[in-house]
This record gives sequence, structure tokens and C-alpha cells, in this order.
Amino acid sequence: MLSVGTFAQQQDDCFVVSKIDIVGNKVTKLSTMYREMLFHEGDTICDSDMIKQSRENLRNCALFNFVDFDWVTDPENPGSKSLTISVVERWYLWPVPYLAFADRNPTAWLKARDFTRLSYGVDLYYYNMWGRKHVLDLRIIGGYNQDFGISYDIPYVTYRQRLGIKAATGYTRDREVAYITNDDKIKYFSTEDHYAHESFYAYLMPYYRFGYRNKLFLQMRYDDRTFNSDSLPLLNADFANPDGTRFQYFTVSAIFKHDYRDDHNYPLDGHYLELELTKIGLGIFDYSPDIFYGKITADWYTPISGRFYWASNITTKISDSRTAPYFLSQGFGYNNDYVRTNDLYVVDALNYAILKNNLKFEILKPVTKHIPFIKNDRFGKIHFAIYANLFFDAGYTWDVVVPEGLNSRLANKFVYGTGFGIDFVTYYDKVLRLEYGVNGLGEAGFFVHLVAPI
Repeated sequence: MLSVGTFAQQQDDCFVVSKIDIVGNKVTKLSTMYREMLFHEGDTICDSDMIKQSRENLRNCALFNFVDFDWVTDPENPGSKSLTISVVERWYLWPVPYLAFADRNPTAWLKARDFTRLSYGVDLYYYNMWGRKHVLDLRIIGGYNQDFGISYDIPYVTYRQRLGIKAATGYTRDREVAYITNDDKIKYFSTEDHYAHESFYAYLMPYYRFGYRNKLFLQMRYDDRTFNSDSLPLLNADFANPDGTRFQYFTVSAIFKHDYRDDHNYPLDGHYLELELTKIGLGIFDYSPDIFYGKITADWYTPISGRFYWASNITTKISDSRTAPYFLSQGFGYNNDYVRTNDLYVVDALNYAILKNNLKFEILKPVTKHIPFIKNDRFGKIHFAIYANLFFDAGYTWDVVVPEGLNSRLANKFVYGTGFGIDFVTYYDKVLRLEYGVNGLGEAGFFVHLVAPI
């Protein structure tokens, strides 16, 4: 029950938003910004979290480098306040020069030291088209592996911010293809006169937004993949099927995201939950994969005291199968599903669990600087911060089938690693991670990554 004294205190803390002025939005429509806010002109605010979350929503929508709220009390009416929102918009049209390595991560590529395994081209992003947060992505990538594709994302199909939709299609071809894993390392197959792998894909993904922090994505995807060598079924029976080396299949996915992080780029406070259900292969074609799995990703971020912060992650994937075509069994060790210090190793696991932990110390608090010779605030006004972190990760895979004649030191076992690192964080969502650590095999190493650790 709310006591009279508490109620009186809450009433004293309340105020009316008399006016909202937005400055700095040269491209972004006011309606796009208002959609991210929990309050509007004429509303009464009694909860400071409404202000905090509104600012975080604007900052995390990837349209602005800086978002500042400035409140002014009305001298004639102390119960009213006006708000000025100052934003610095990002540069939205990016013909990004593309340079990528064929390996899973920078550490694996540096280990190989093969500069011919580079792909290059341009990835043209047009963020915030029409000032309404639409995103166009056009890729033209040549070199070792080639990728030609286009996607378009409309976040607000309906006026009341609920329904969005994304569509994409593309064609890729690769000089080499991973065909087997031995000693927890990938073996590649390549041909001299043609591409080893070609793929056409297309997908449609409507999504629905619940409130401001929850989204449900539904995706229908079609893949047509061809492995251009009769040798592959001989090297690995996983590639054999009655129709040769062509695979056609549909994939249906449902993904729910609950996001209460203070900063999507490098969070220090809040939590994140992602639930995924995916069915690969619907039995439409004569031969197609048949895999169903569920996956859970949960992150927690907690300020401890002063400059110290804690972060943890739990990721679990559970499948109804123990085996799958090799090109669909790439789970443990790919993308962000890996145990740090084991960057060079993978396990063809359809079932696994990972725990990551970070203790951070803020070496340099986020600061804002102006580059004197750049007058445009989109580039000349930057922020950056530096964090030191200690980490300990552990993981486990189960029901992994290691084919006869192959070896694995990590399959169906606990995998762990520990170490320390330095994170450099700056604007345009850029993170540089430098880490040194030792894994459960007793191997020590230096590792480089370009995303936040958790």
C-alpha cells in the first residue's frame, strides 16, 4: 500500500512537459524521433526512468552520434519544464570500402598469413533514407570470395511503430569451401579453374515491436547452394545426396529480442535476452536438410562501484539432431559463440552451452573531443573511452559425433579460457579489442576482435 507521505513525495517530483524542441536533425523526421520517446508535450512525468529510457532509445536507434537532453523549469510555473533535445546526426550514406579475410576471425587470418585470401569491393549503406530510418544495403564484393546482394529494411510499415519488414536477396561464390574439421581446425577445399561454392538466397522478414524494447522477428528464407566438385562427397560423406552436390531448402525462424541495454554498442548497464526457434528444411524438395533447434542468449551488465563493471553472458543451443550436413553444423567457435582464447578452434556441435564473464575497469571515462581541422560535427566531434578487463569463459558441447579417422580434443568436453584485455570504444559503433590469455589446453596467445566482448 502507498503511504500518504510517499504519495506526496511522488507528487512533488512530478512535472508537466510544457514544450519539446529538437535541434540538429537536418535529415531525420520529427515523427521518427518521437516514436522512440516515452513522453510527449503535455504529459506529466513522475518517473525519471522515462527520461533515461527515452534518451537511450534515441541513442540506440543508430541515427545519432550524440543525444543531449536539456531541461529548463518554467519560472512562472515551477510545475512545468521545457525540453531541448540536441542531436548530432551521423553520416547516413556510406560507400564503405570492403576488405575482408576468408577466415572466421582476424586472429585466424593473421595466423594463416595468406594475403591472397582477401575479398574487396564496396558495401553501400544508406541509413535513414527519407529521414524515416529505412536502411538500404547494396554489396558488390570481389576478390577471393565474392558477394553481390541487396537488402531493404522498413522499420515502420504502420504509423504506430509496430510493424516493420526487411527483404533481401543475393548471390555469393567462394574460391574455397570448408569441407571437414580435424583436430578442431577447419580444412578447406579449393579448385584452380572455378569457384568451389555458389549460393543464391532470398528472404523476407516481417517483425513486430512490443513497446520500445521488445521485438519479434519472423523469417522465411530460401537457399540454393551448389558445391562445384564431385570430390567433396569423397572427402566428406556429409556432402553426398542423391541429386549430387546441390542443396535447396527453406528455413523458417522466429526470434524474440528483449533489449534493456543502456548502449547497444558497448553496454555497461542493463540486460538483453534473445530466444530463437529455427527449422531448416521443410521437406519441399527431394533432398533437403531436416534440422530443428532452439537457442537462448542472455546478457547481464552491472555497474559495481566507481569505475568497475561486471558483464556476463549465457548462450545455449539445443537441437533435435546429433548430425547435419557439414556446412550446417558450424556452431561452436563461429560468430560470437566461442570461448575466448580458443579462437583458432571449432567444434561441429549442434548442442552447446557457453558462459562468458568480464570484470571491467574504466581506464578513461567517455570523453568528447573536437578535431580542429574538421568542421562537420558528424566527423569532427568524437567520443572515445578505454576499458581494461579480466575475463573467464567456459563452454561445453555434447552429442558431438566425431567421424572415424578424425580427432577432436574439445568435442564433448568442457572448454575454458582466461586472460585480460584492453577495449577501445569510439563513435560510429567502433570497438577494438586486444586480448591476451591462456586456454584449457595450456596454450597462450594474443587475440584481436572488432566487437564488444559481451
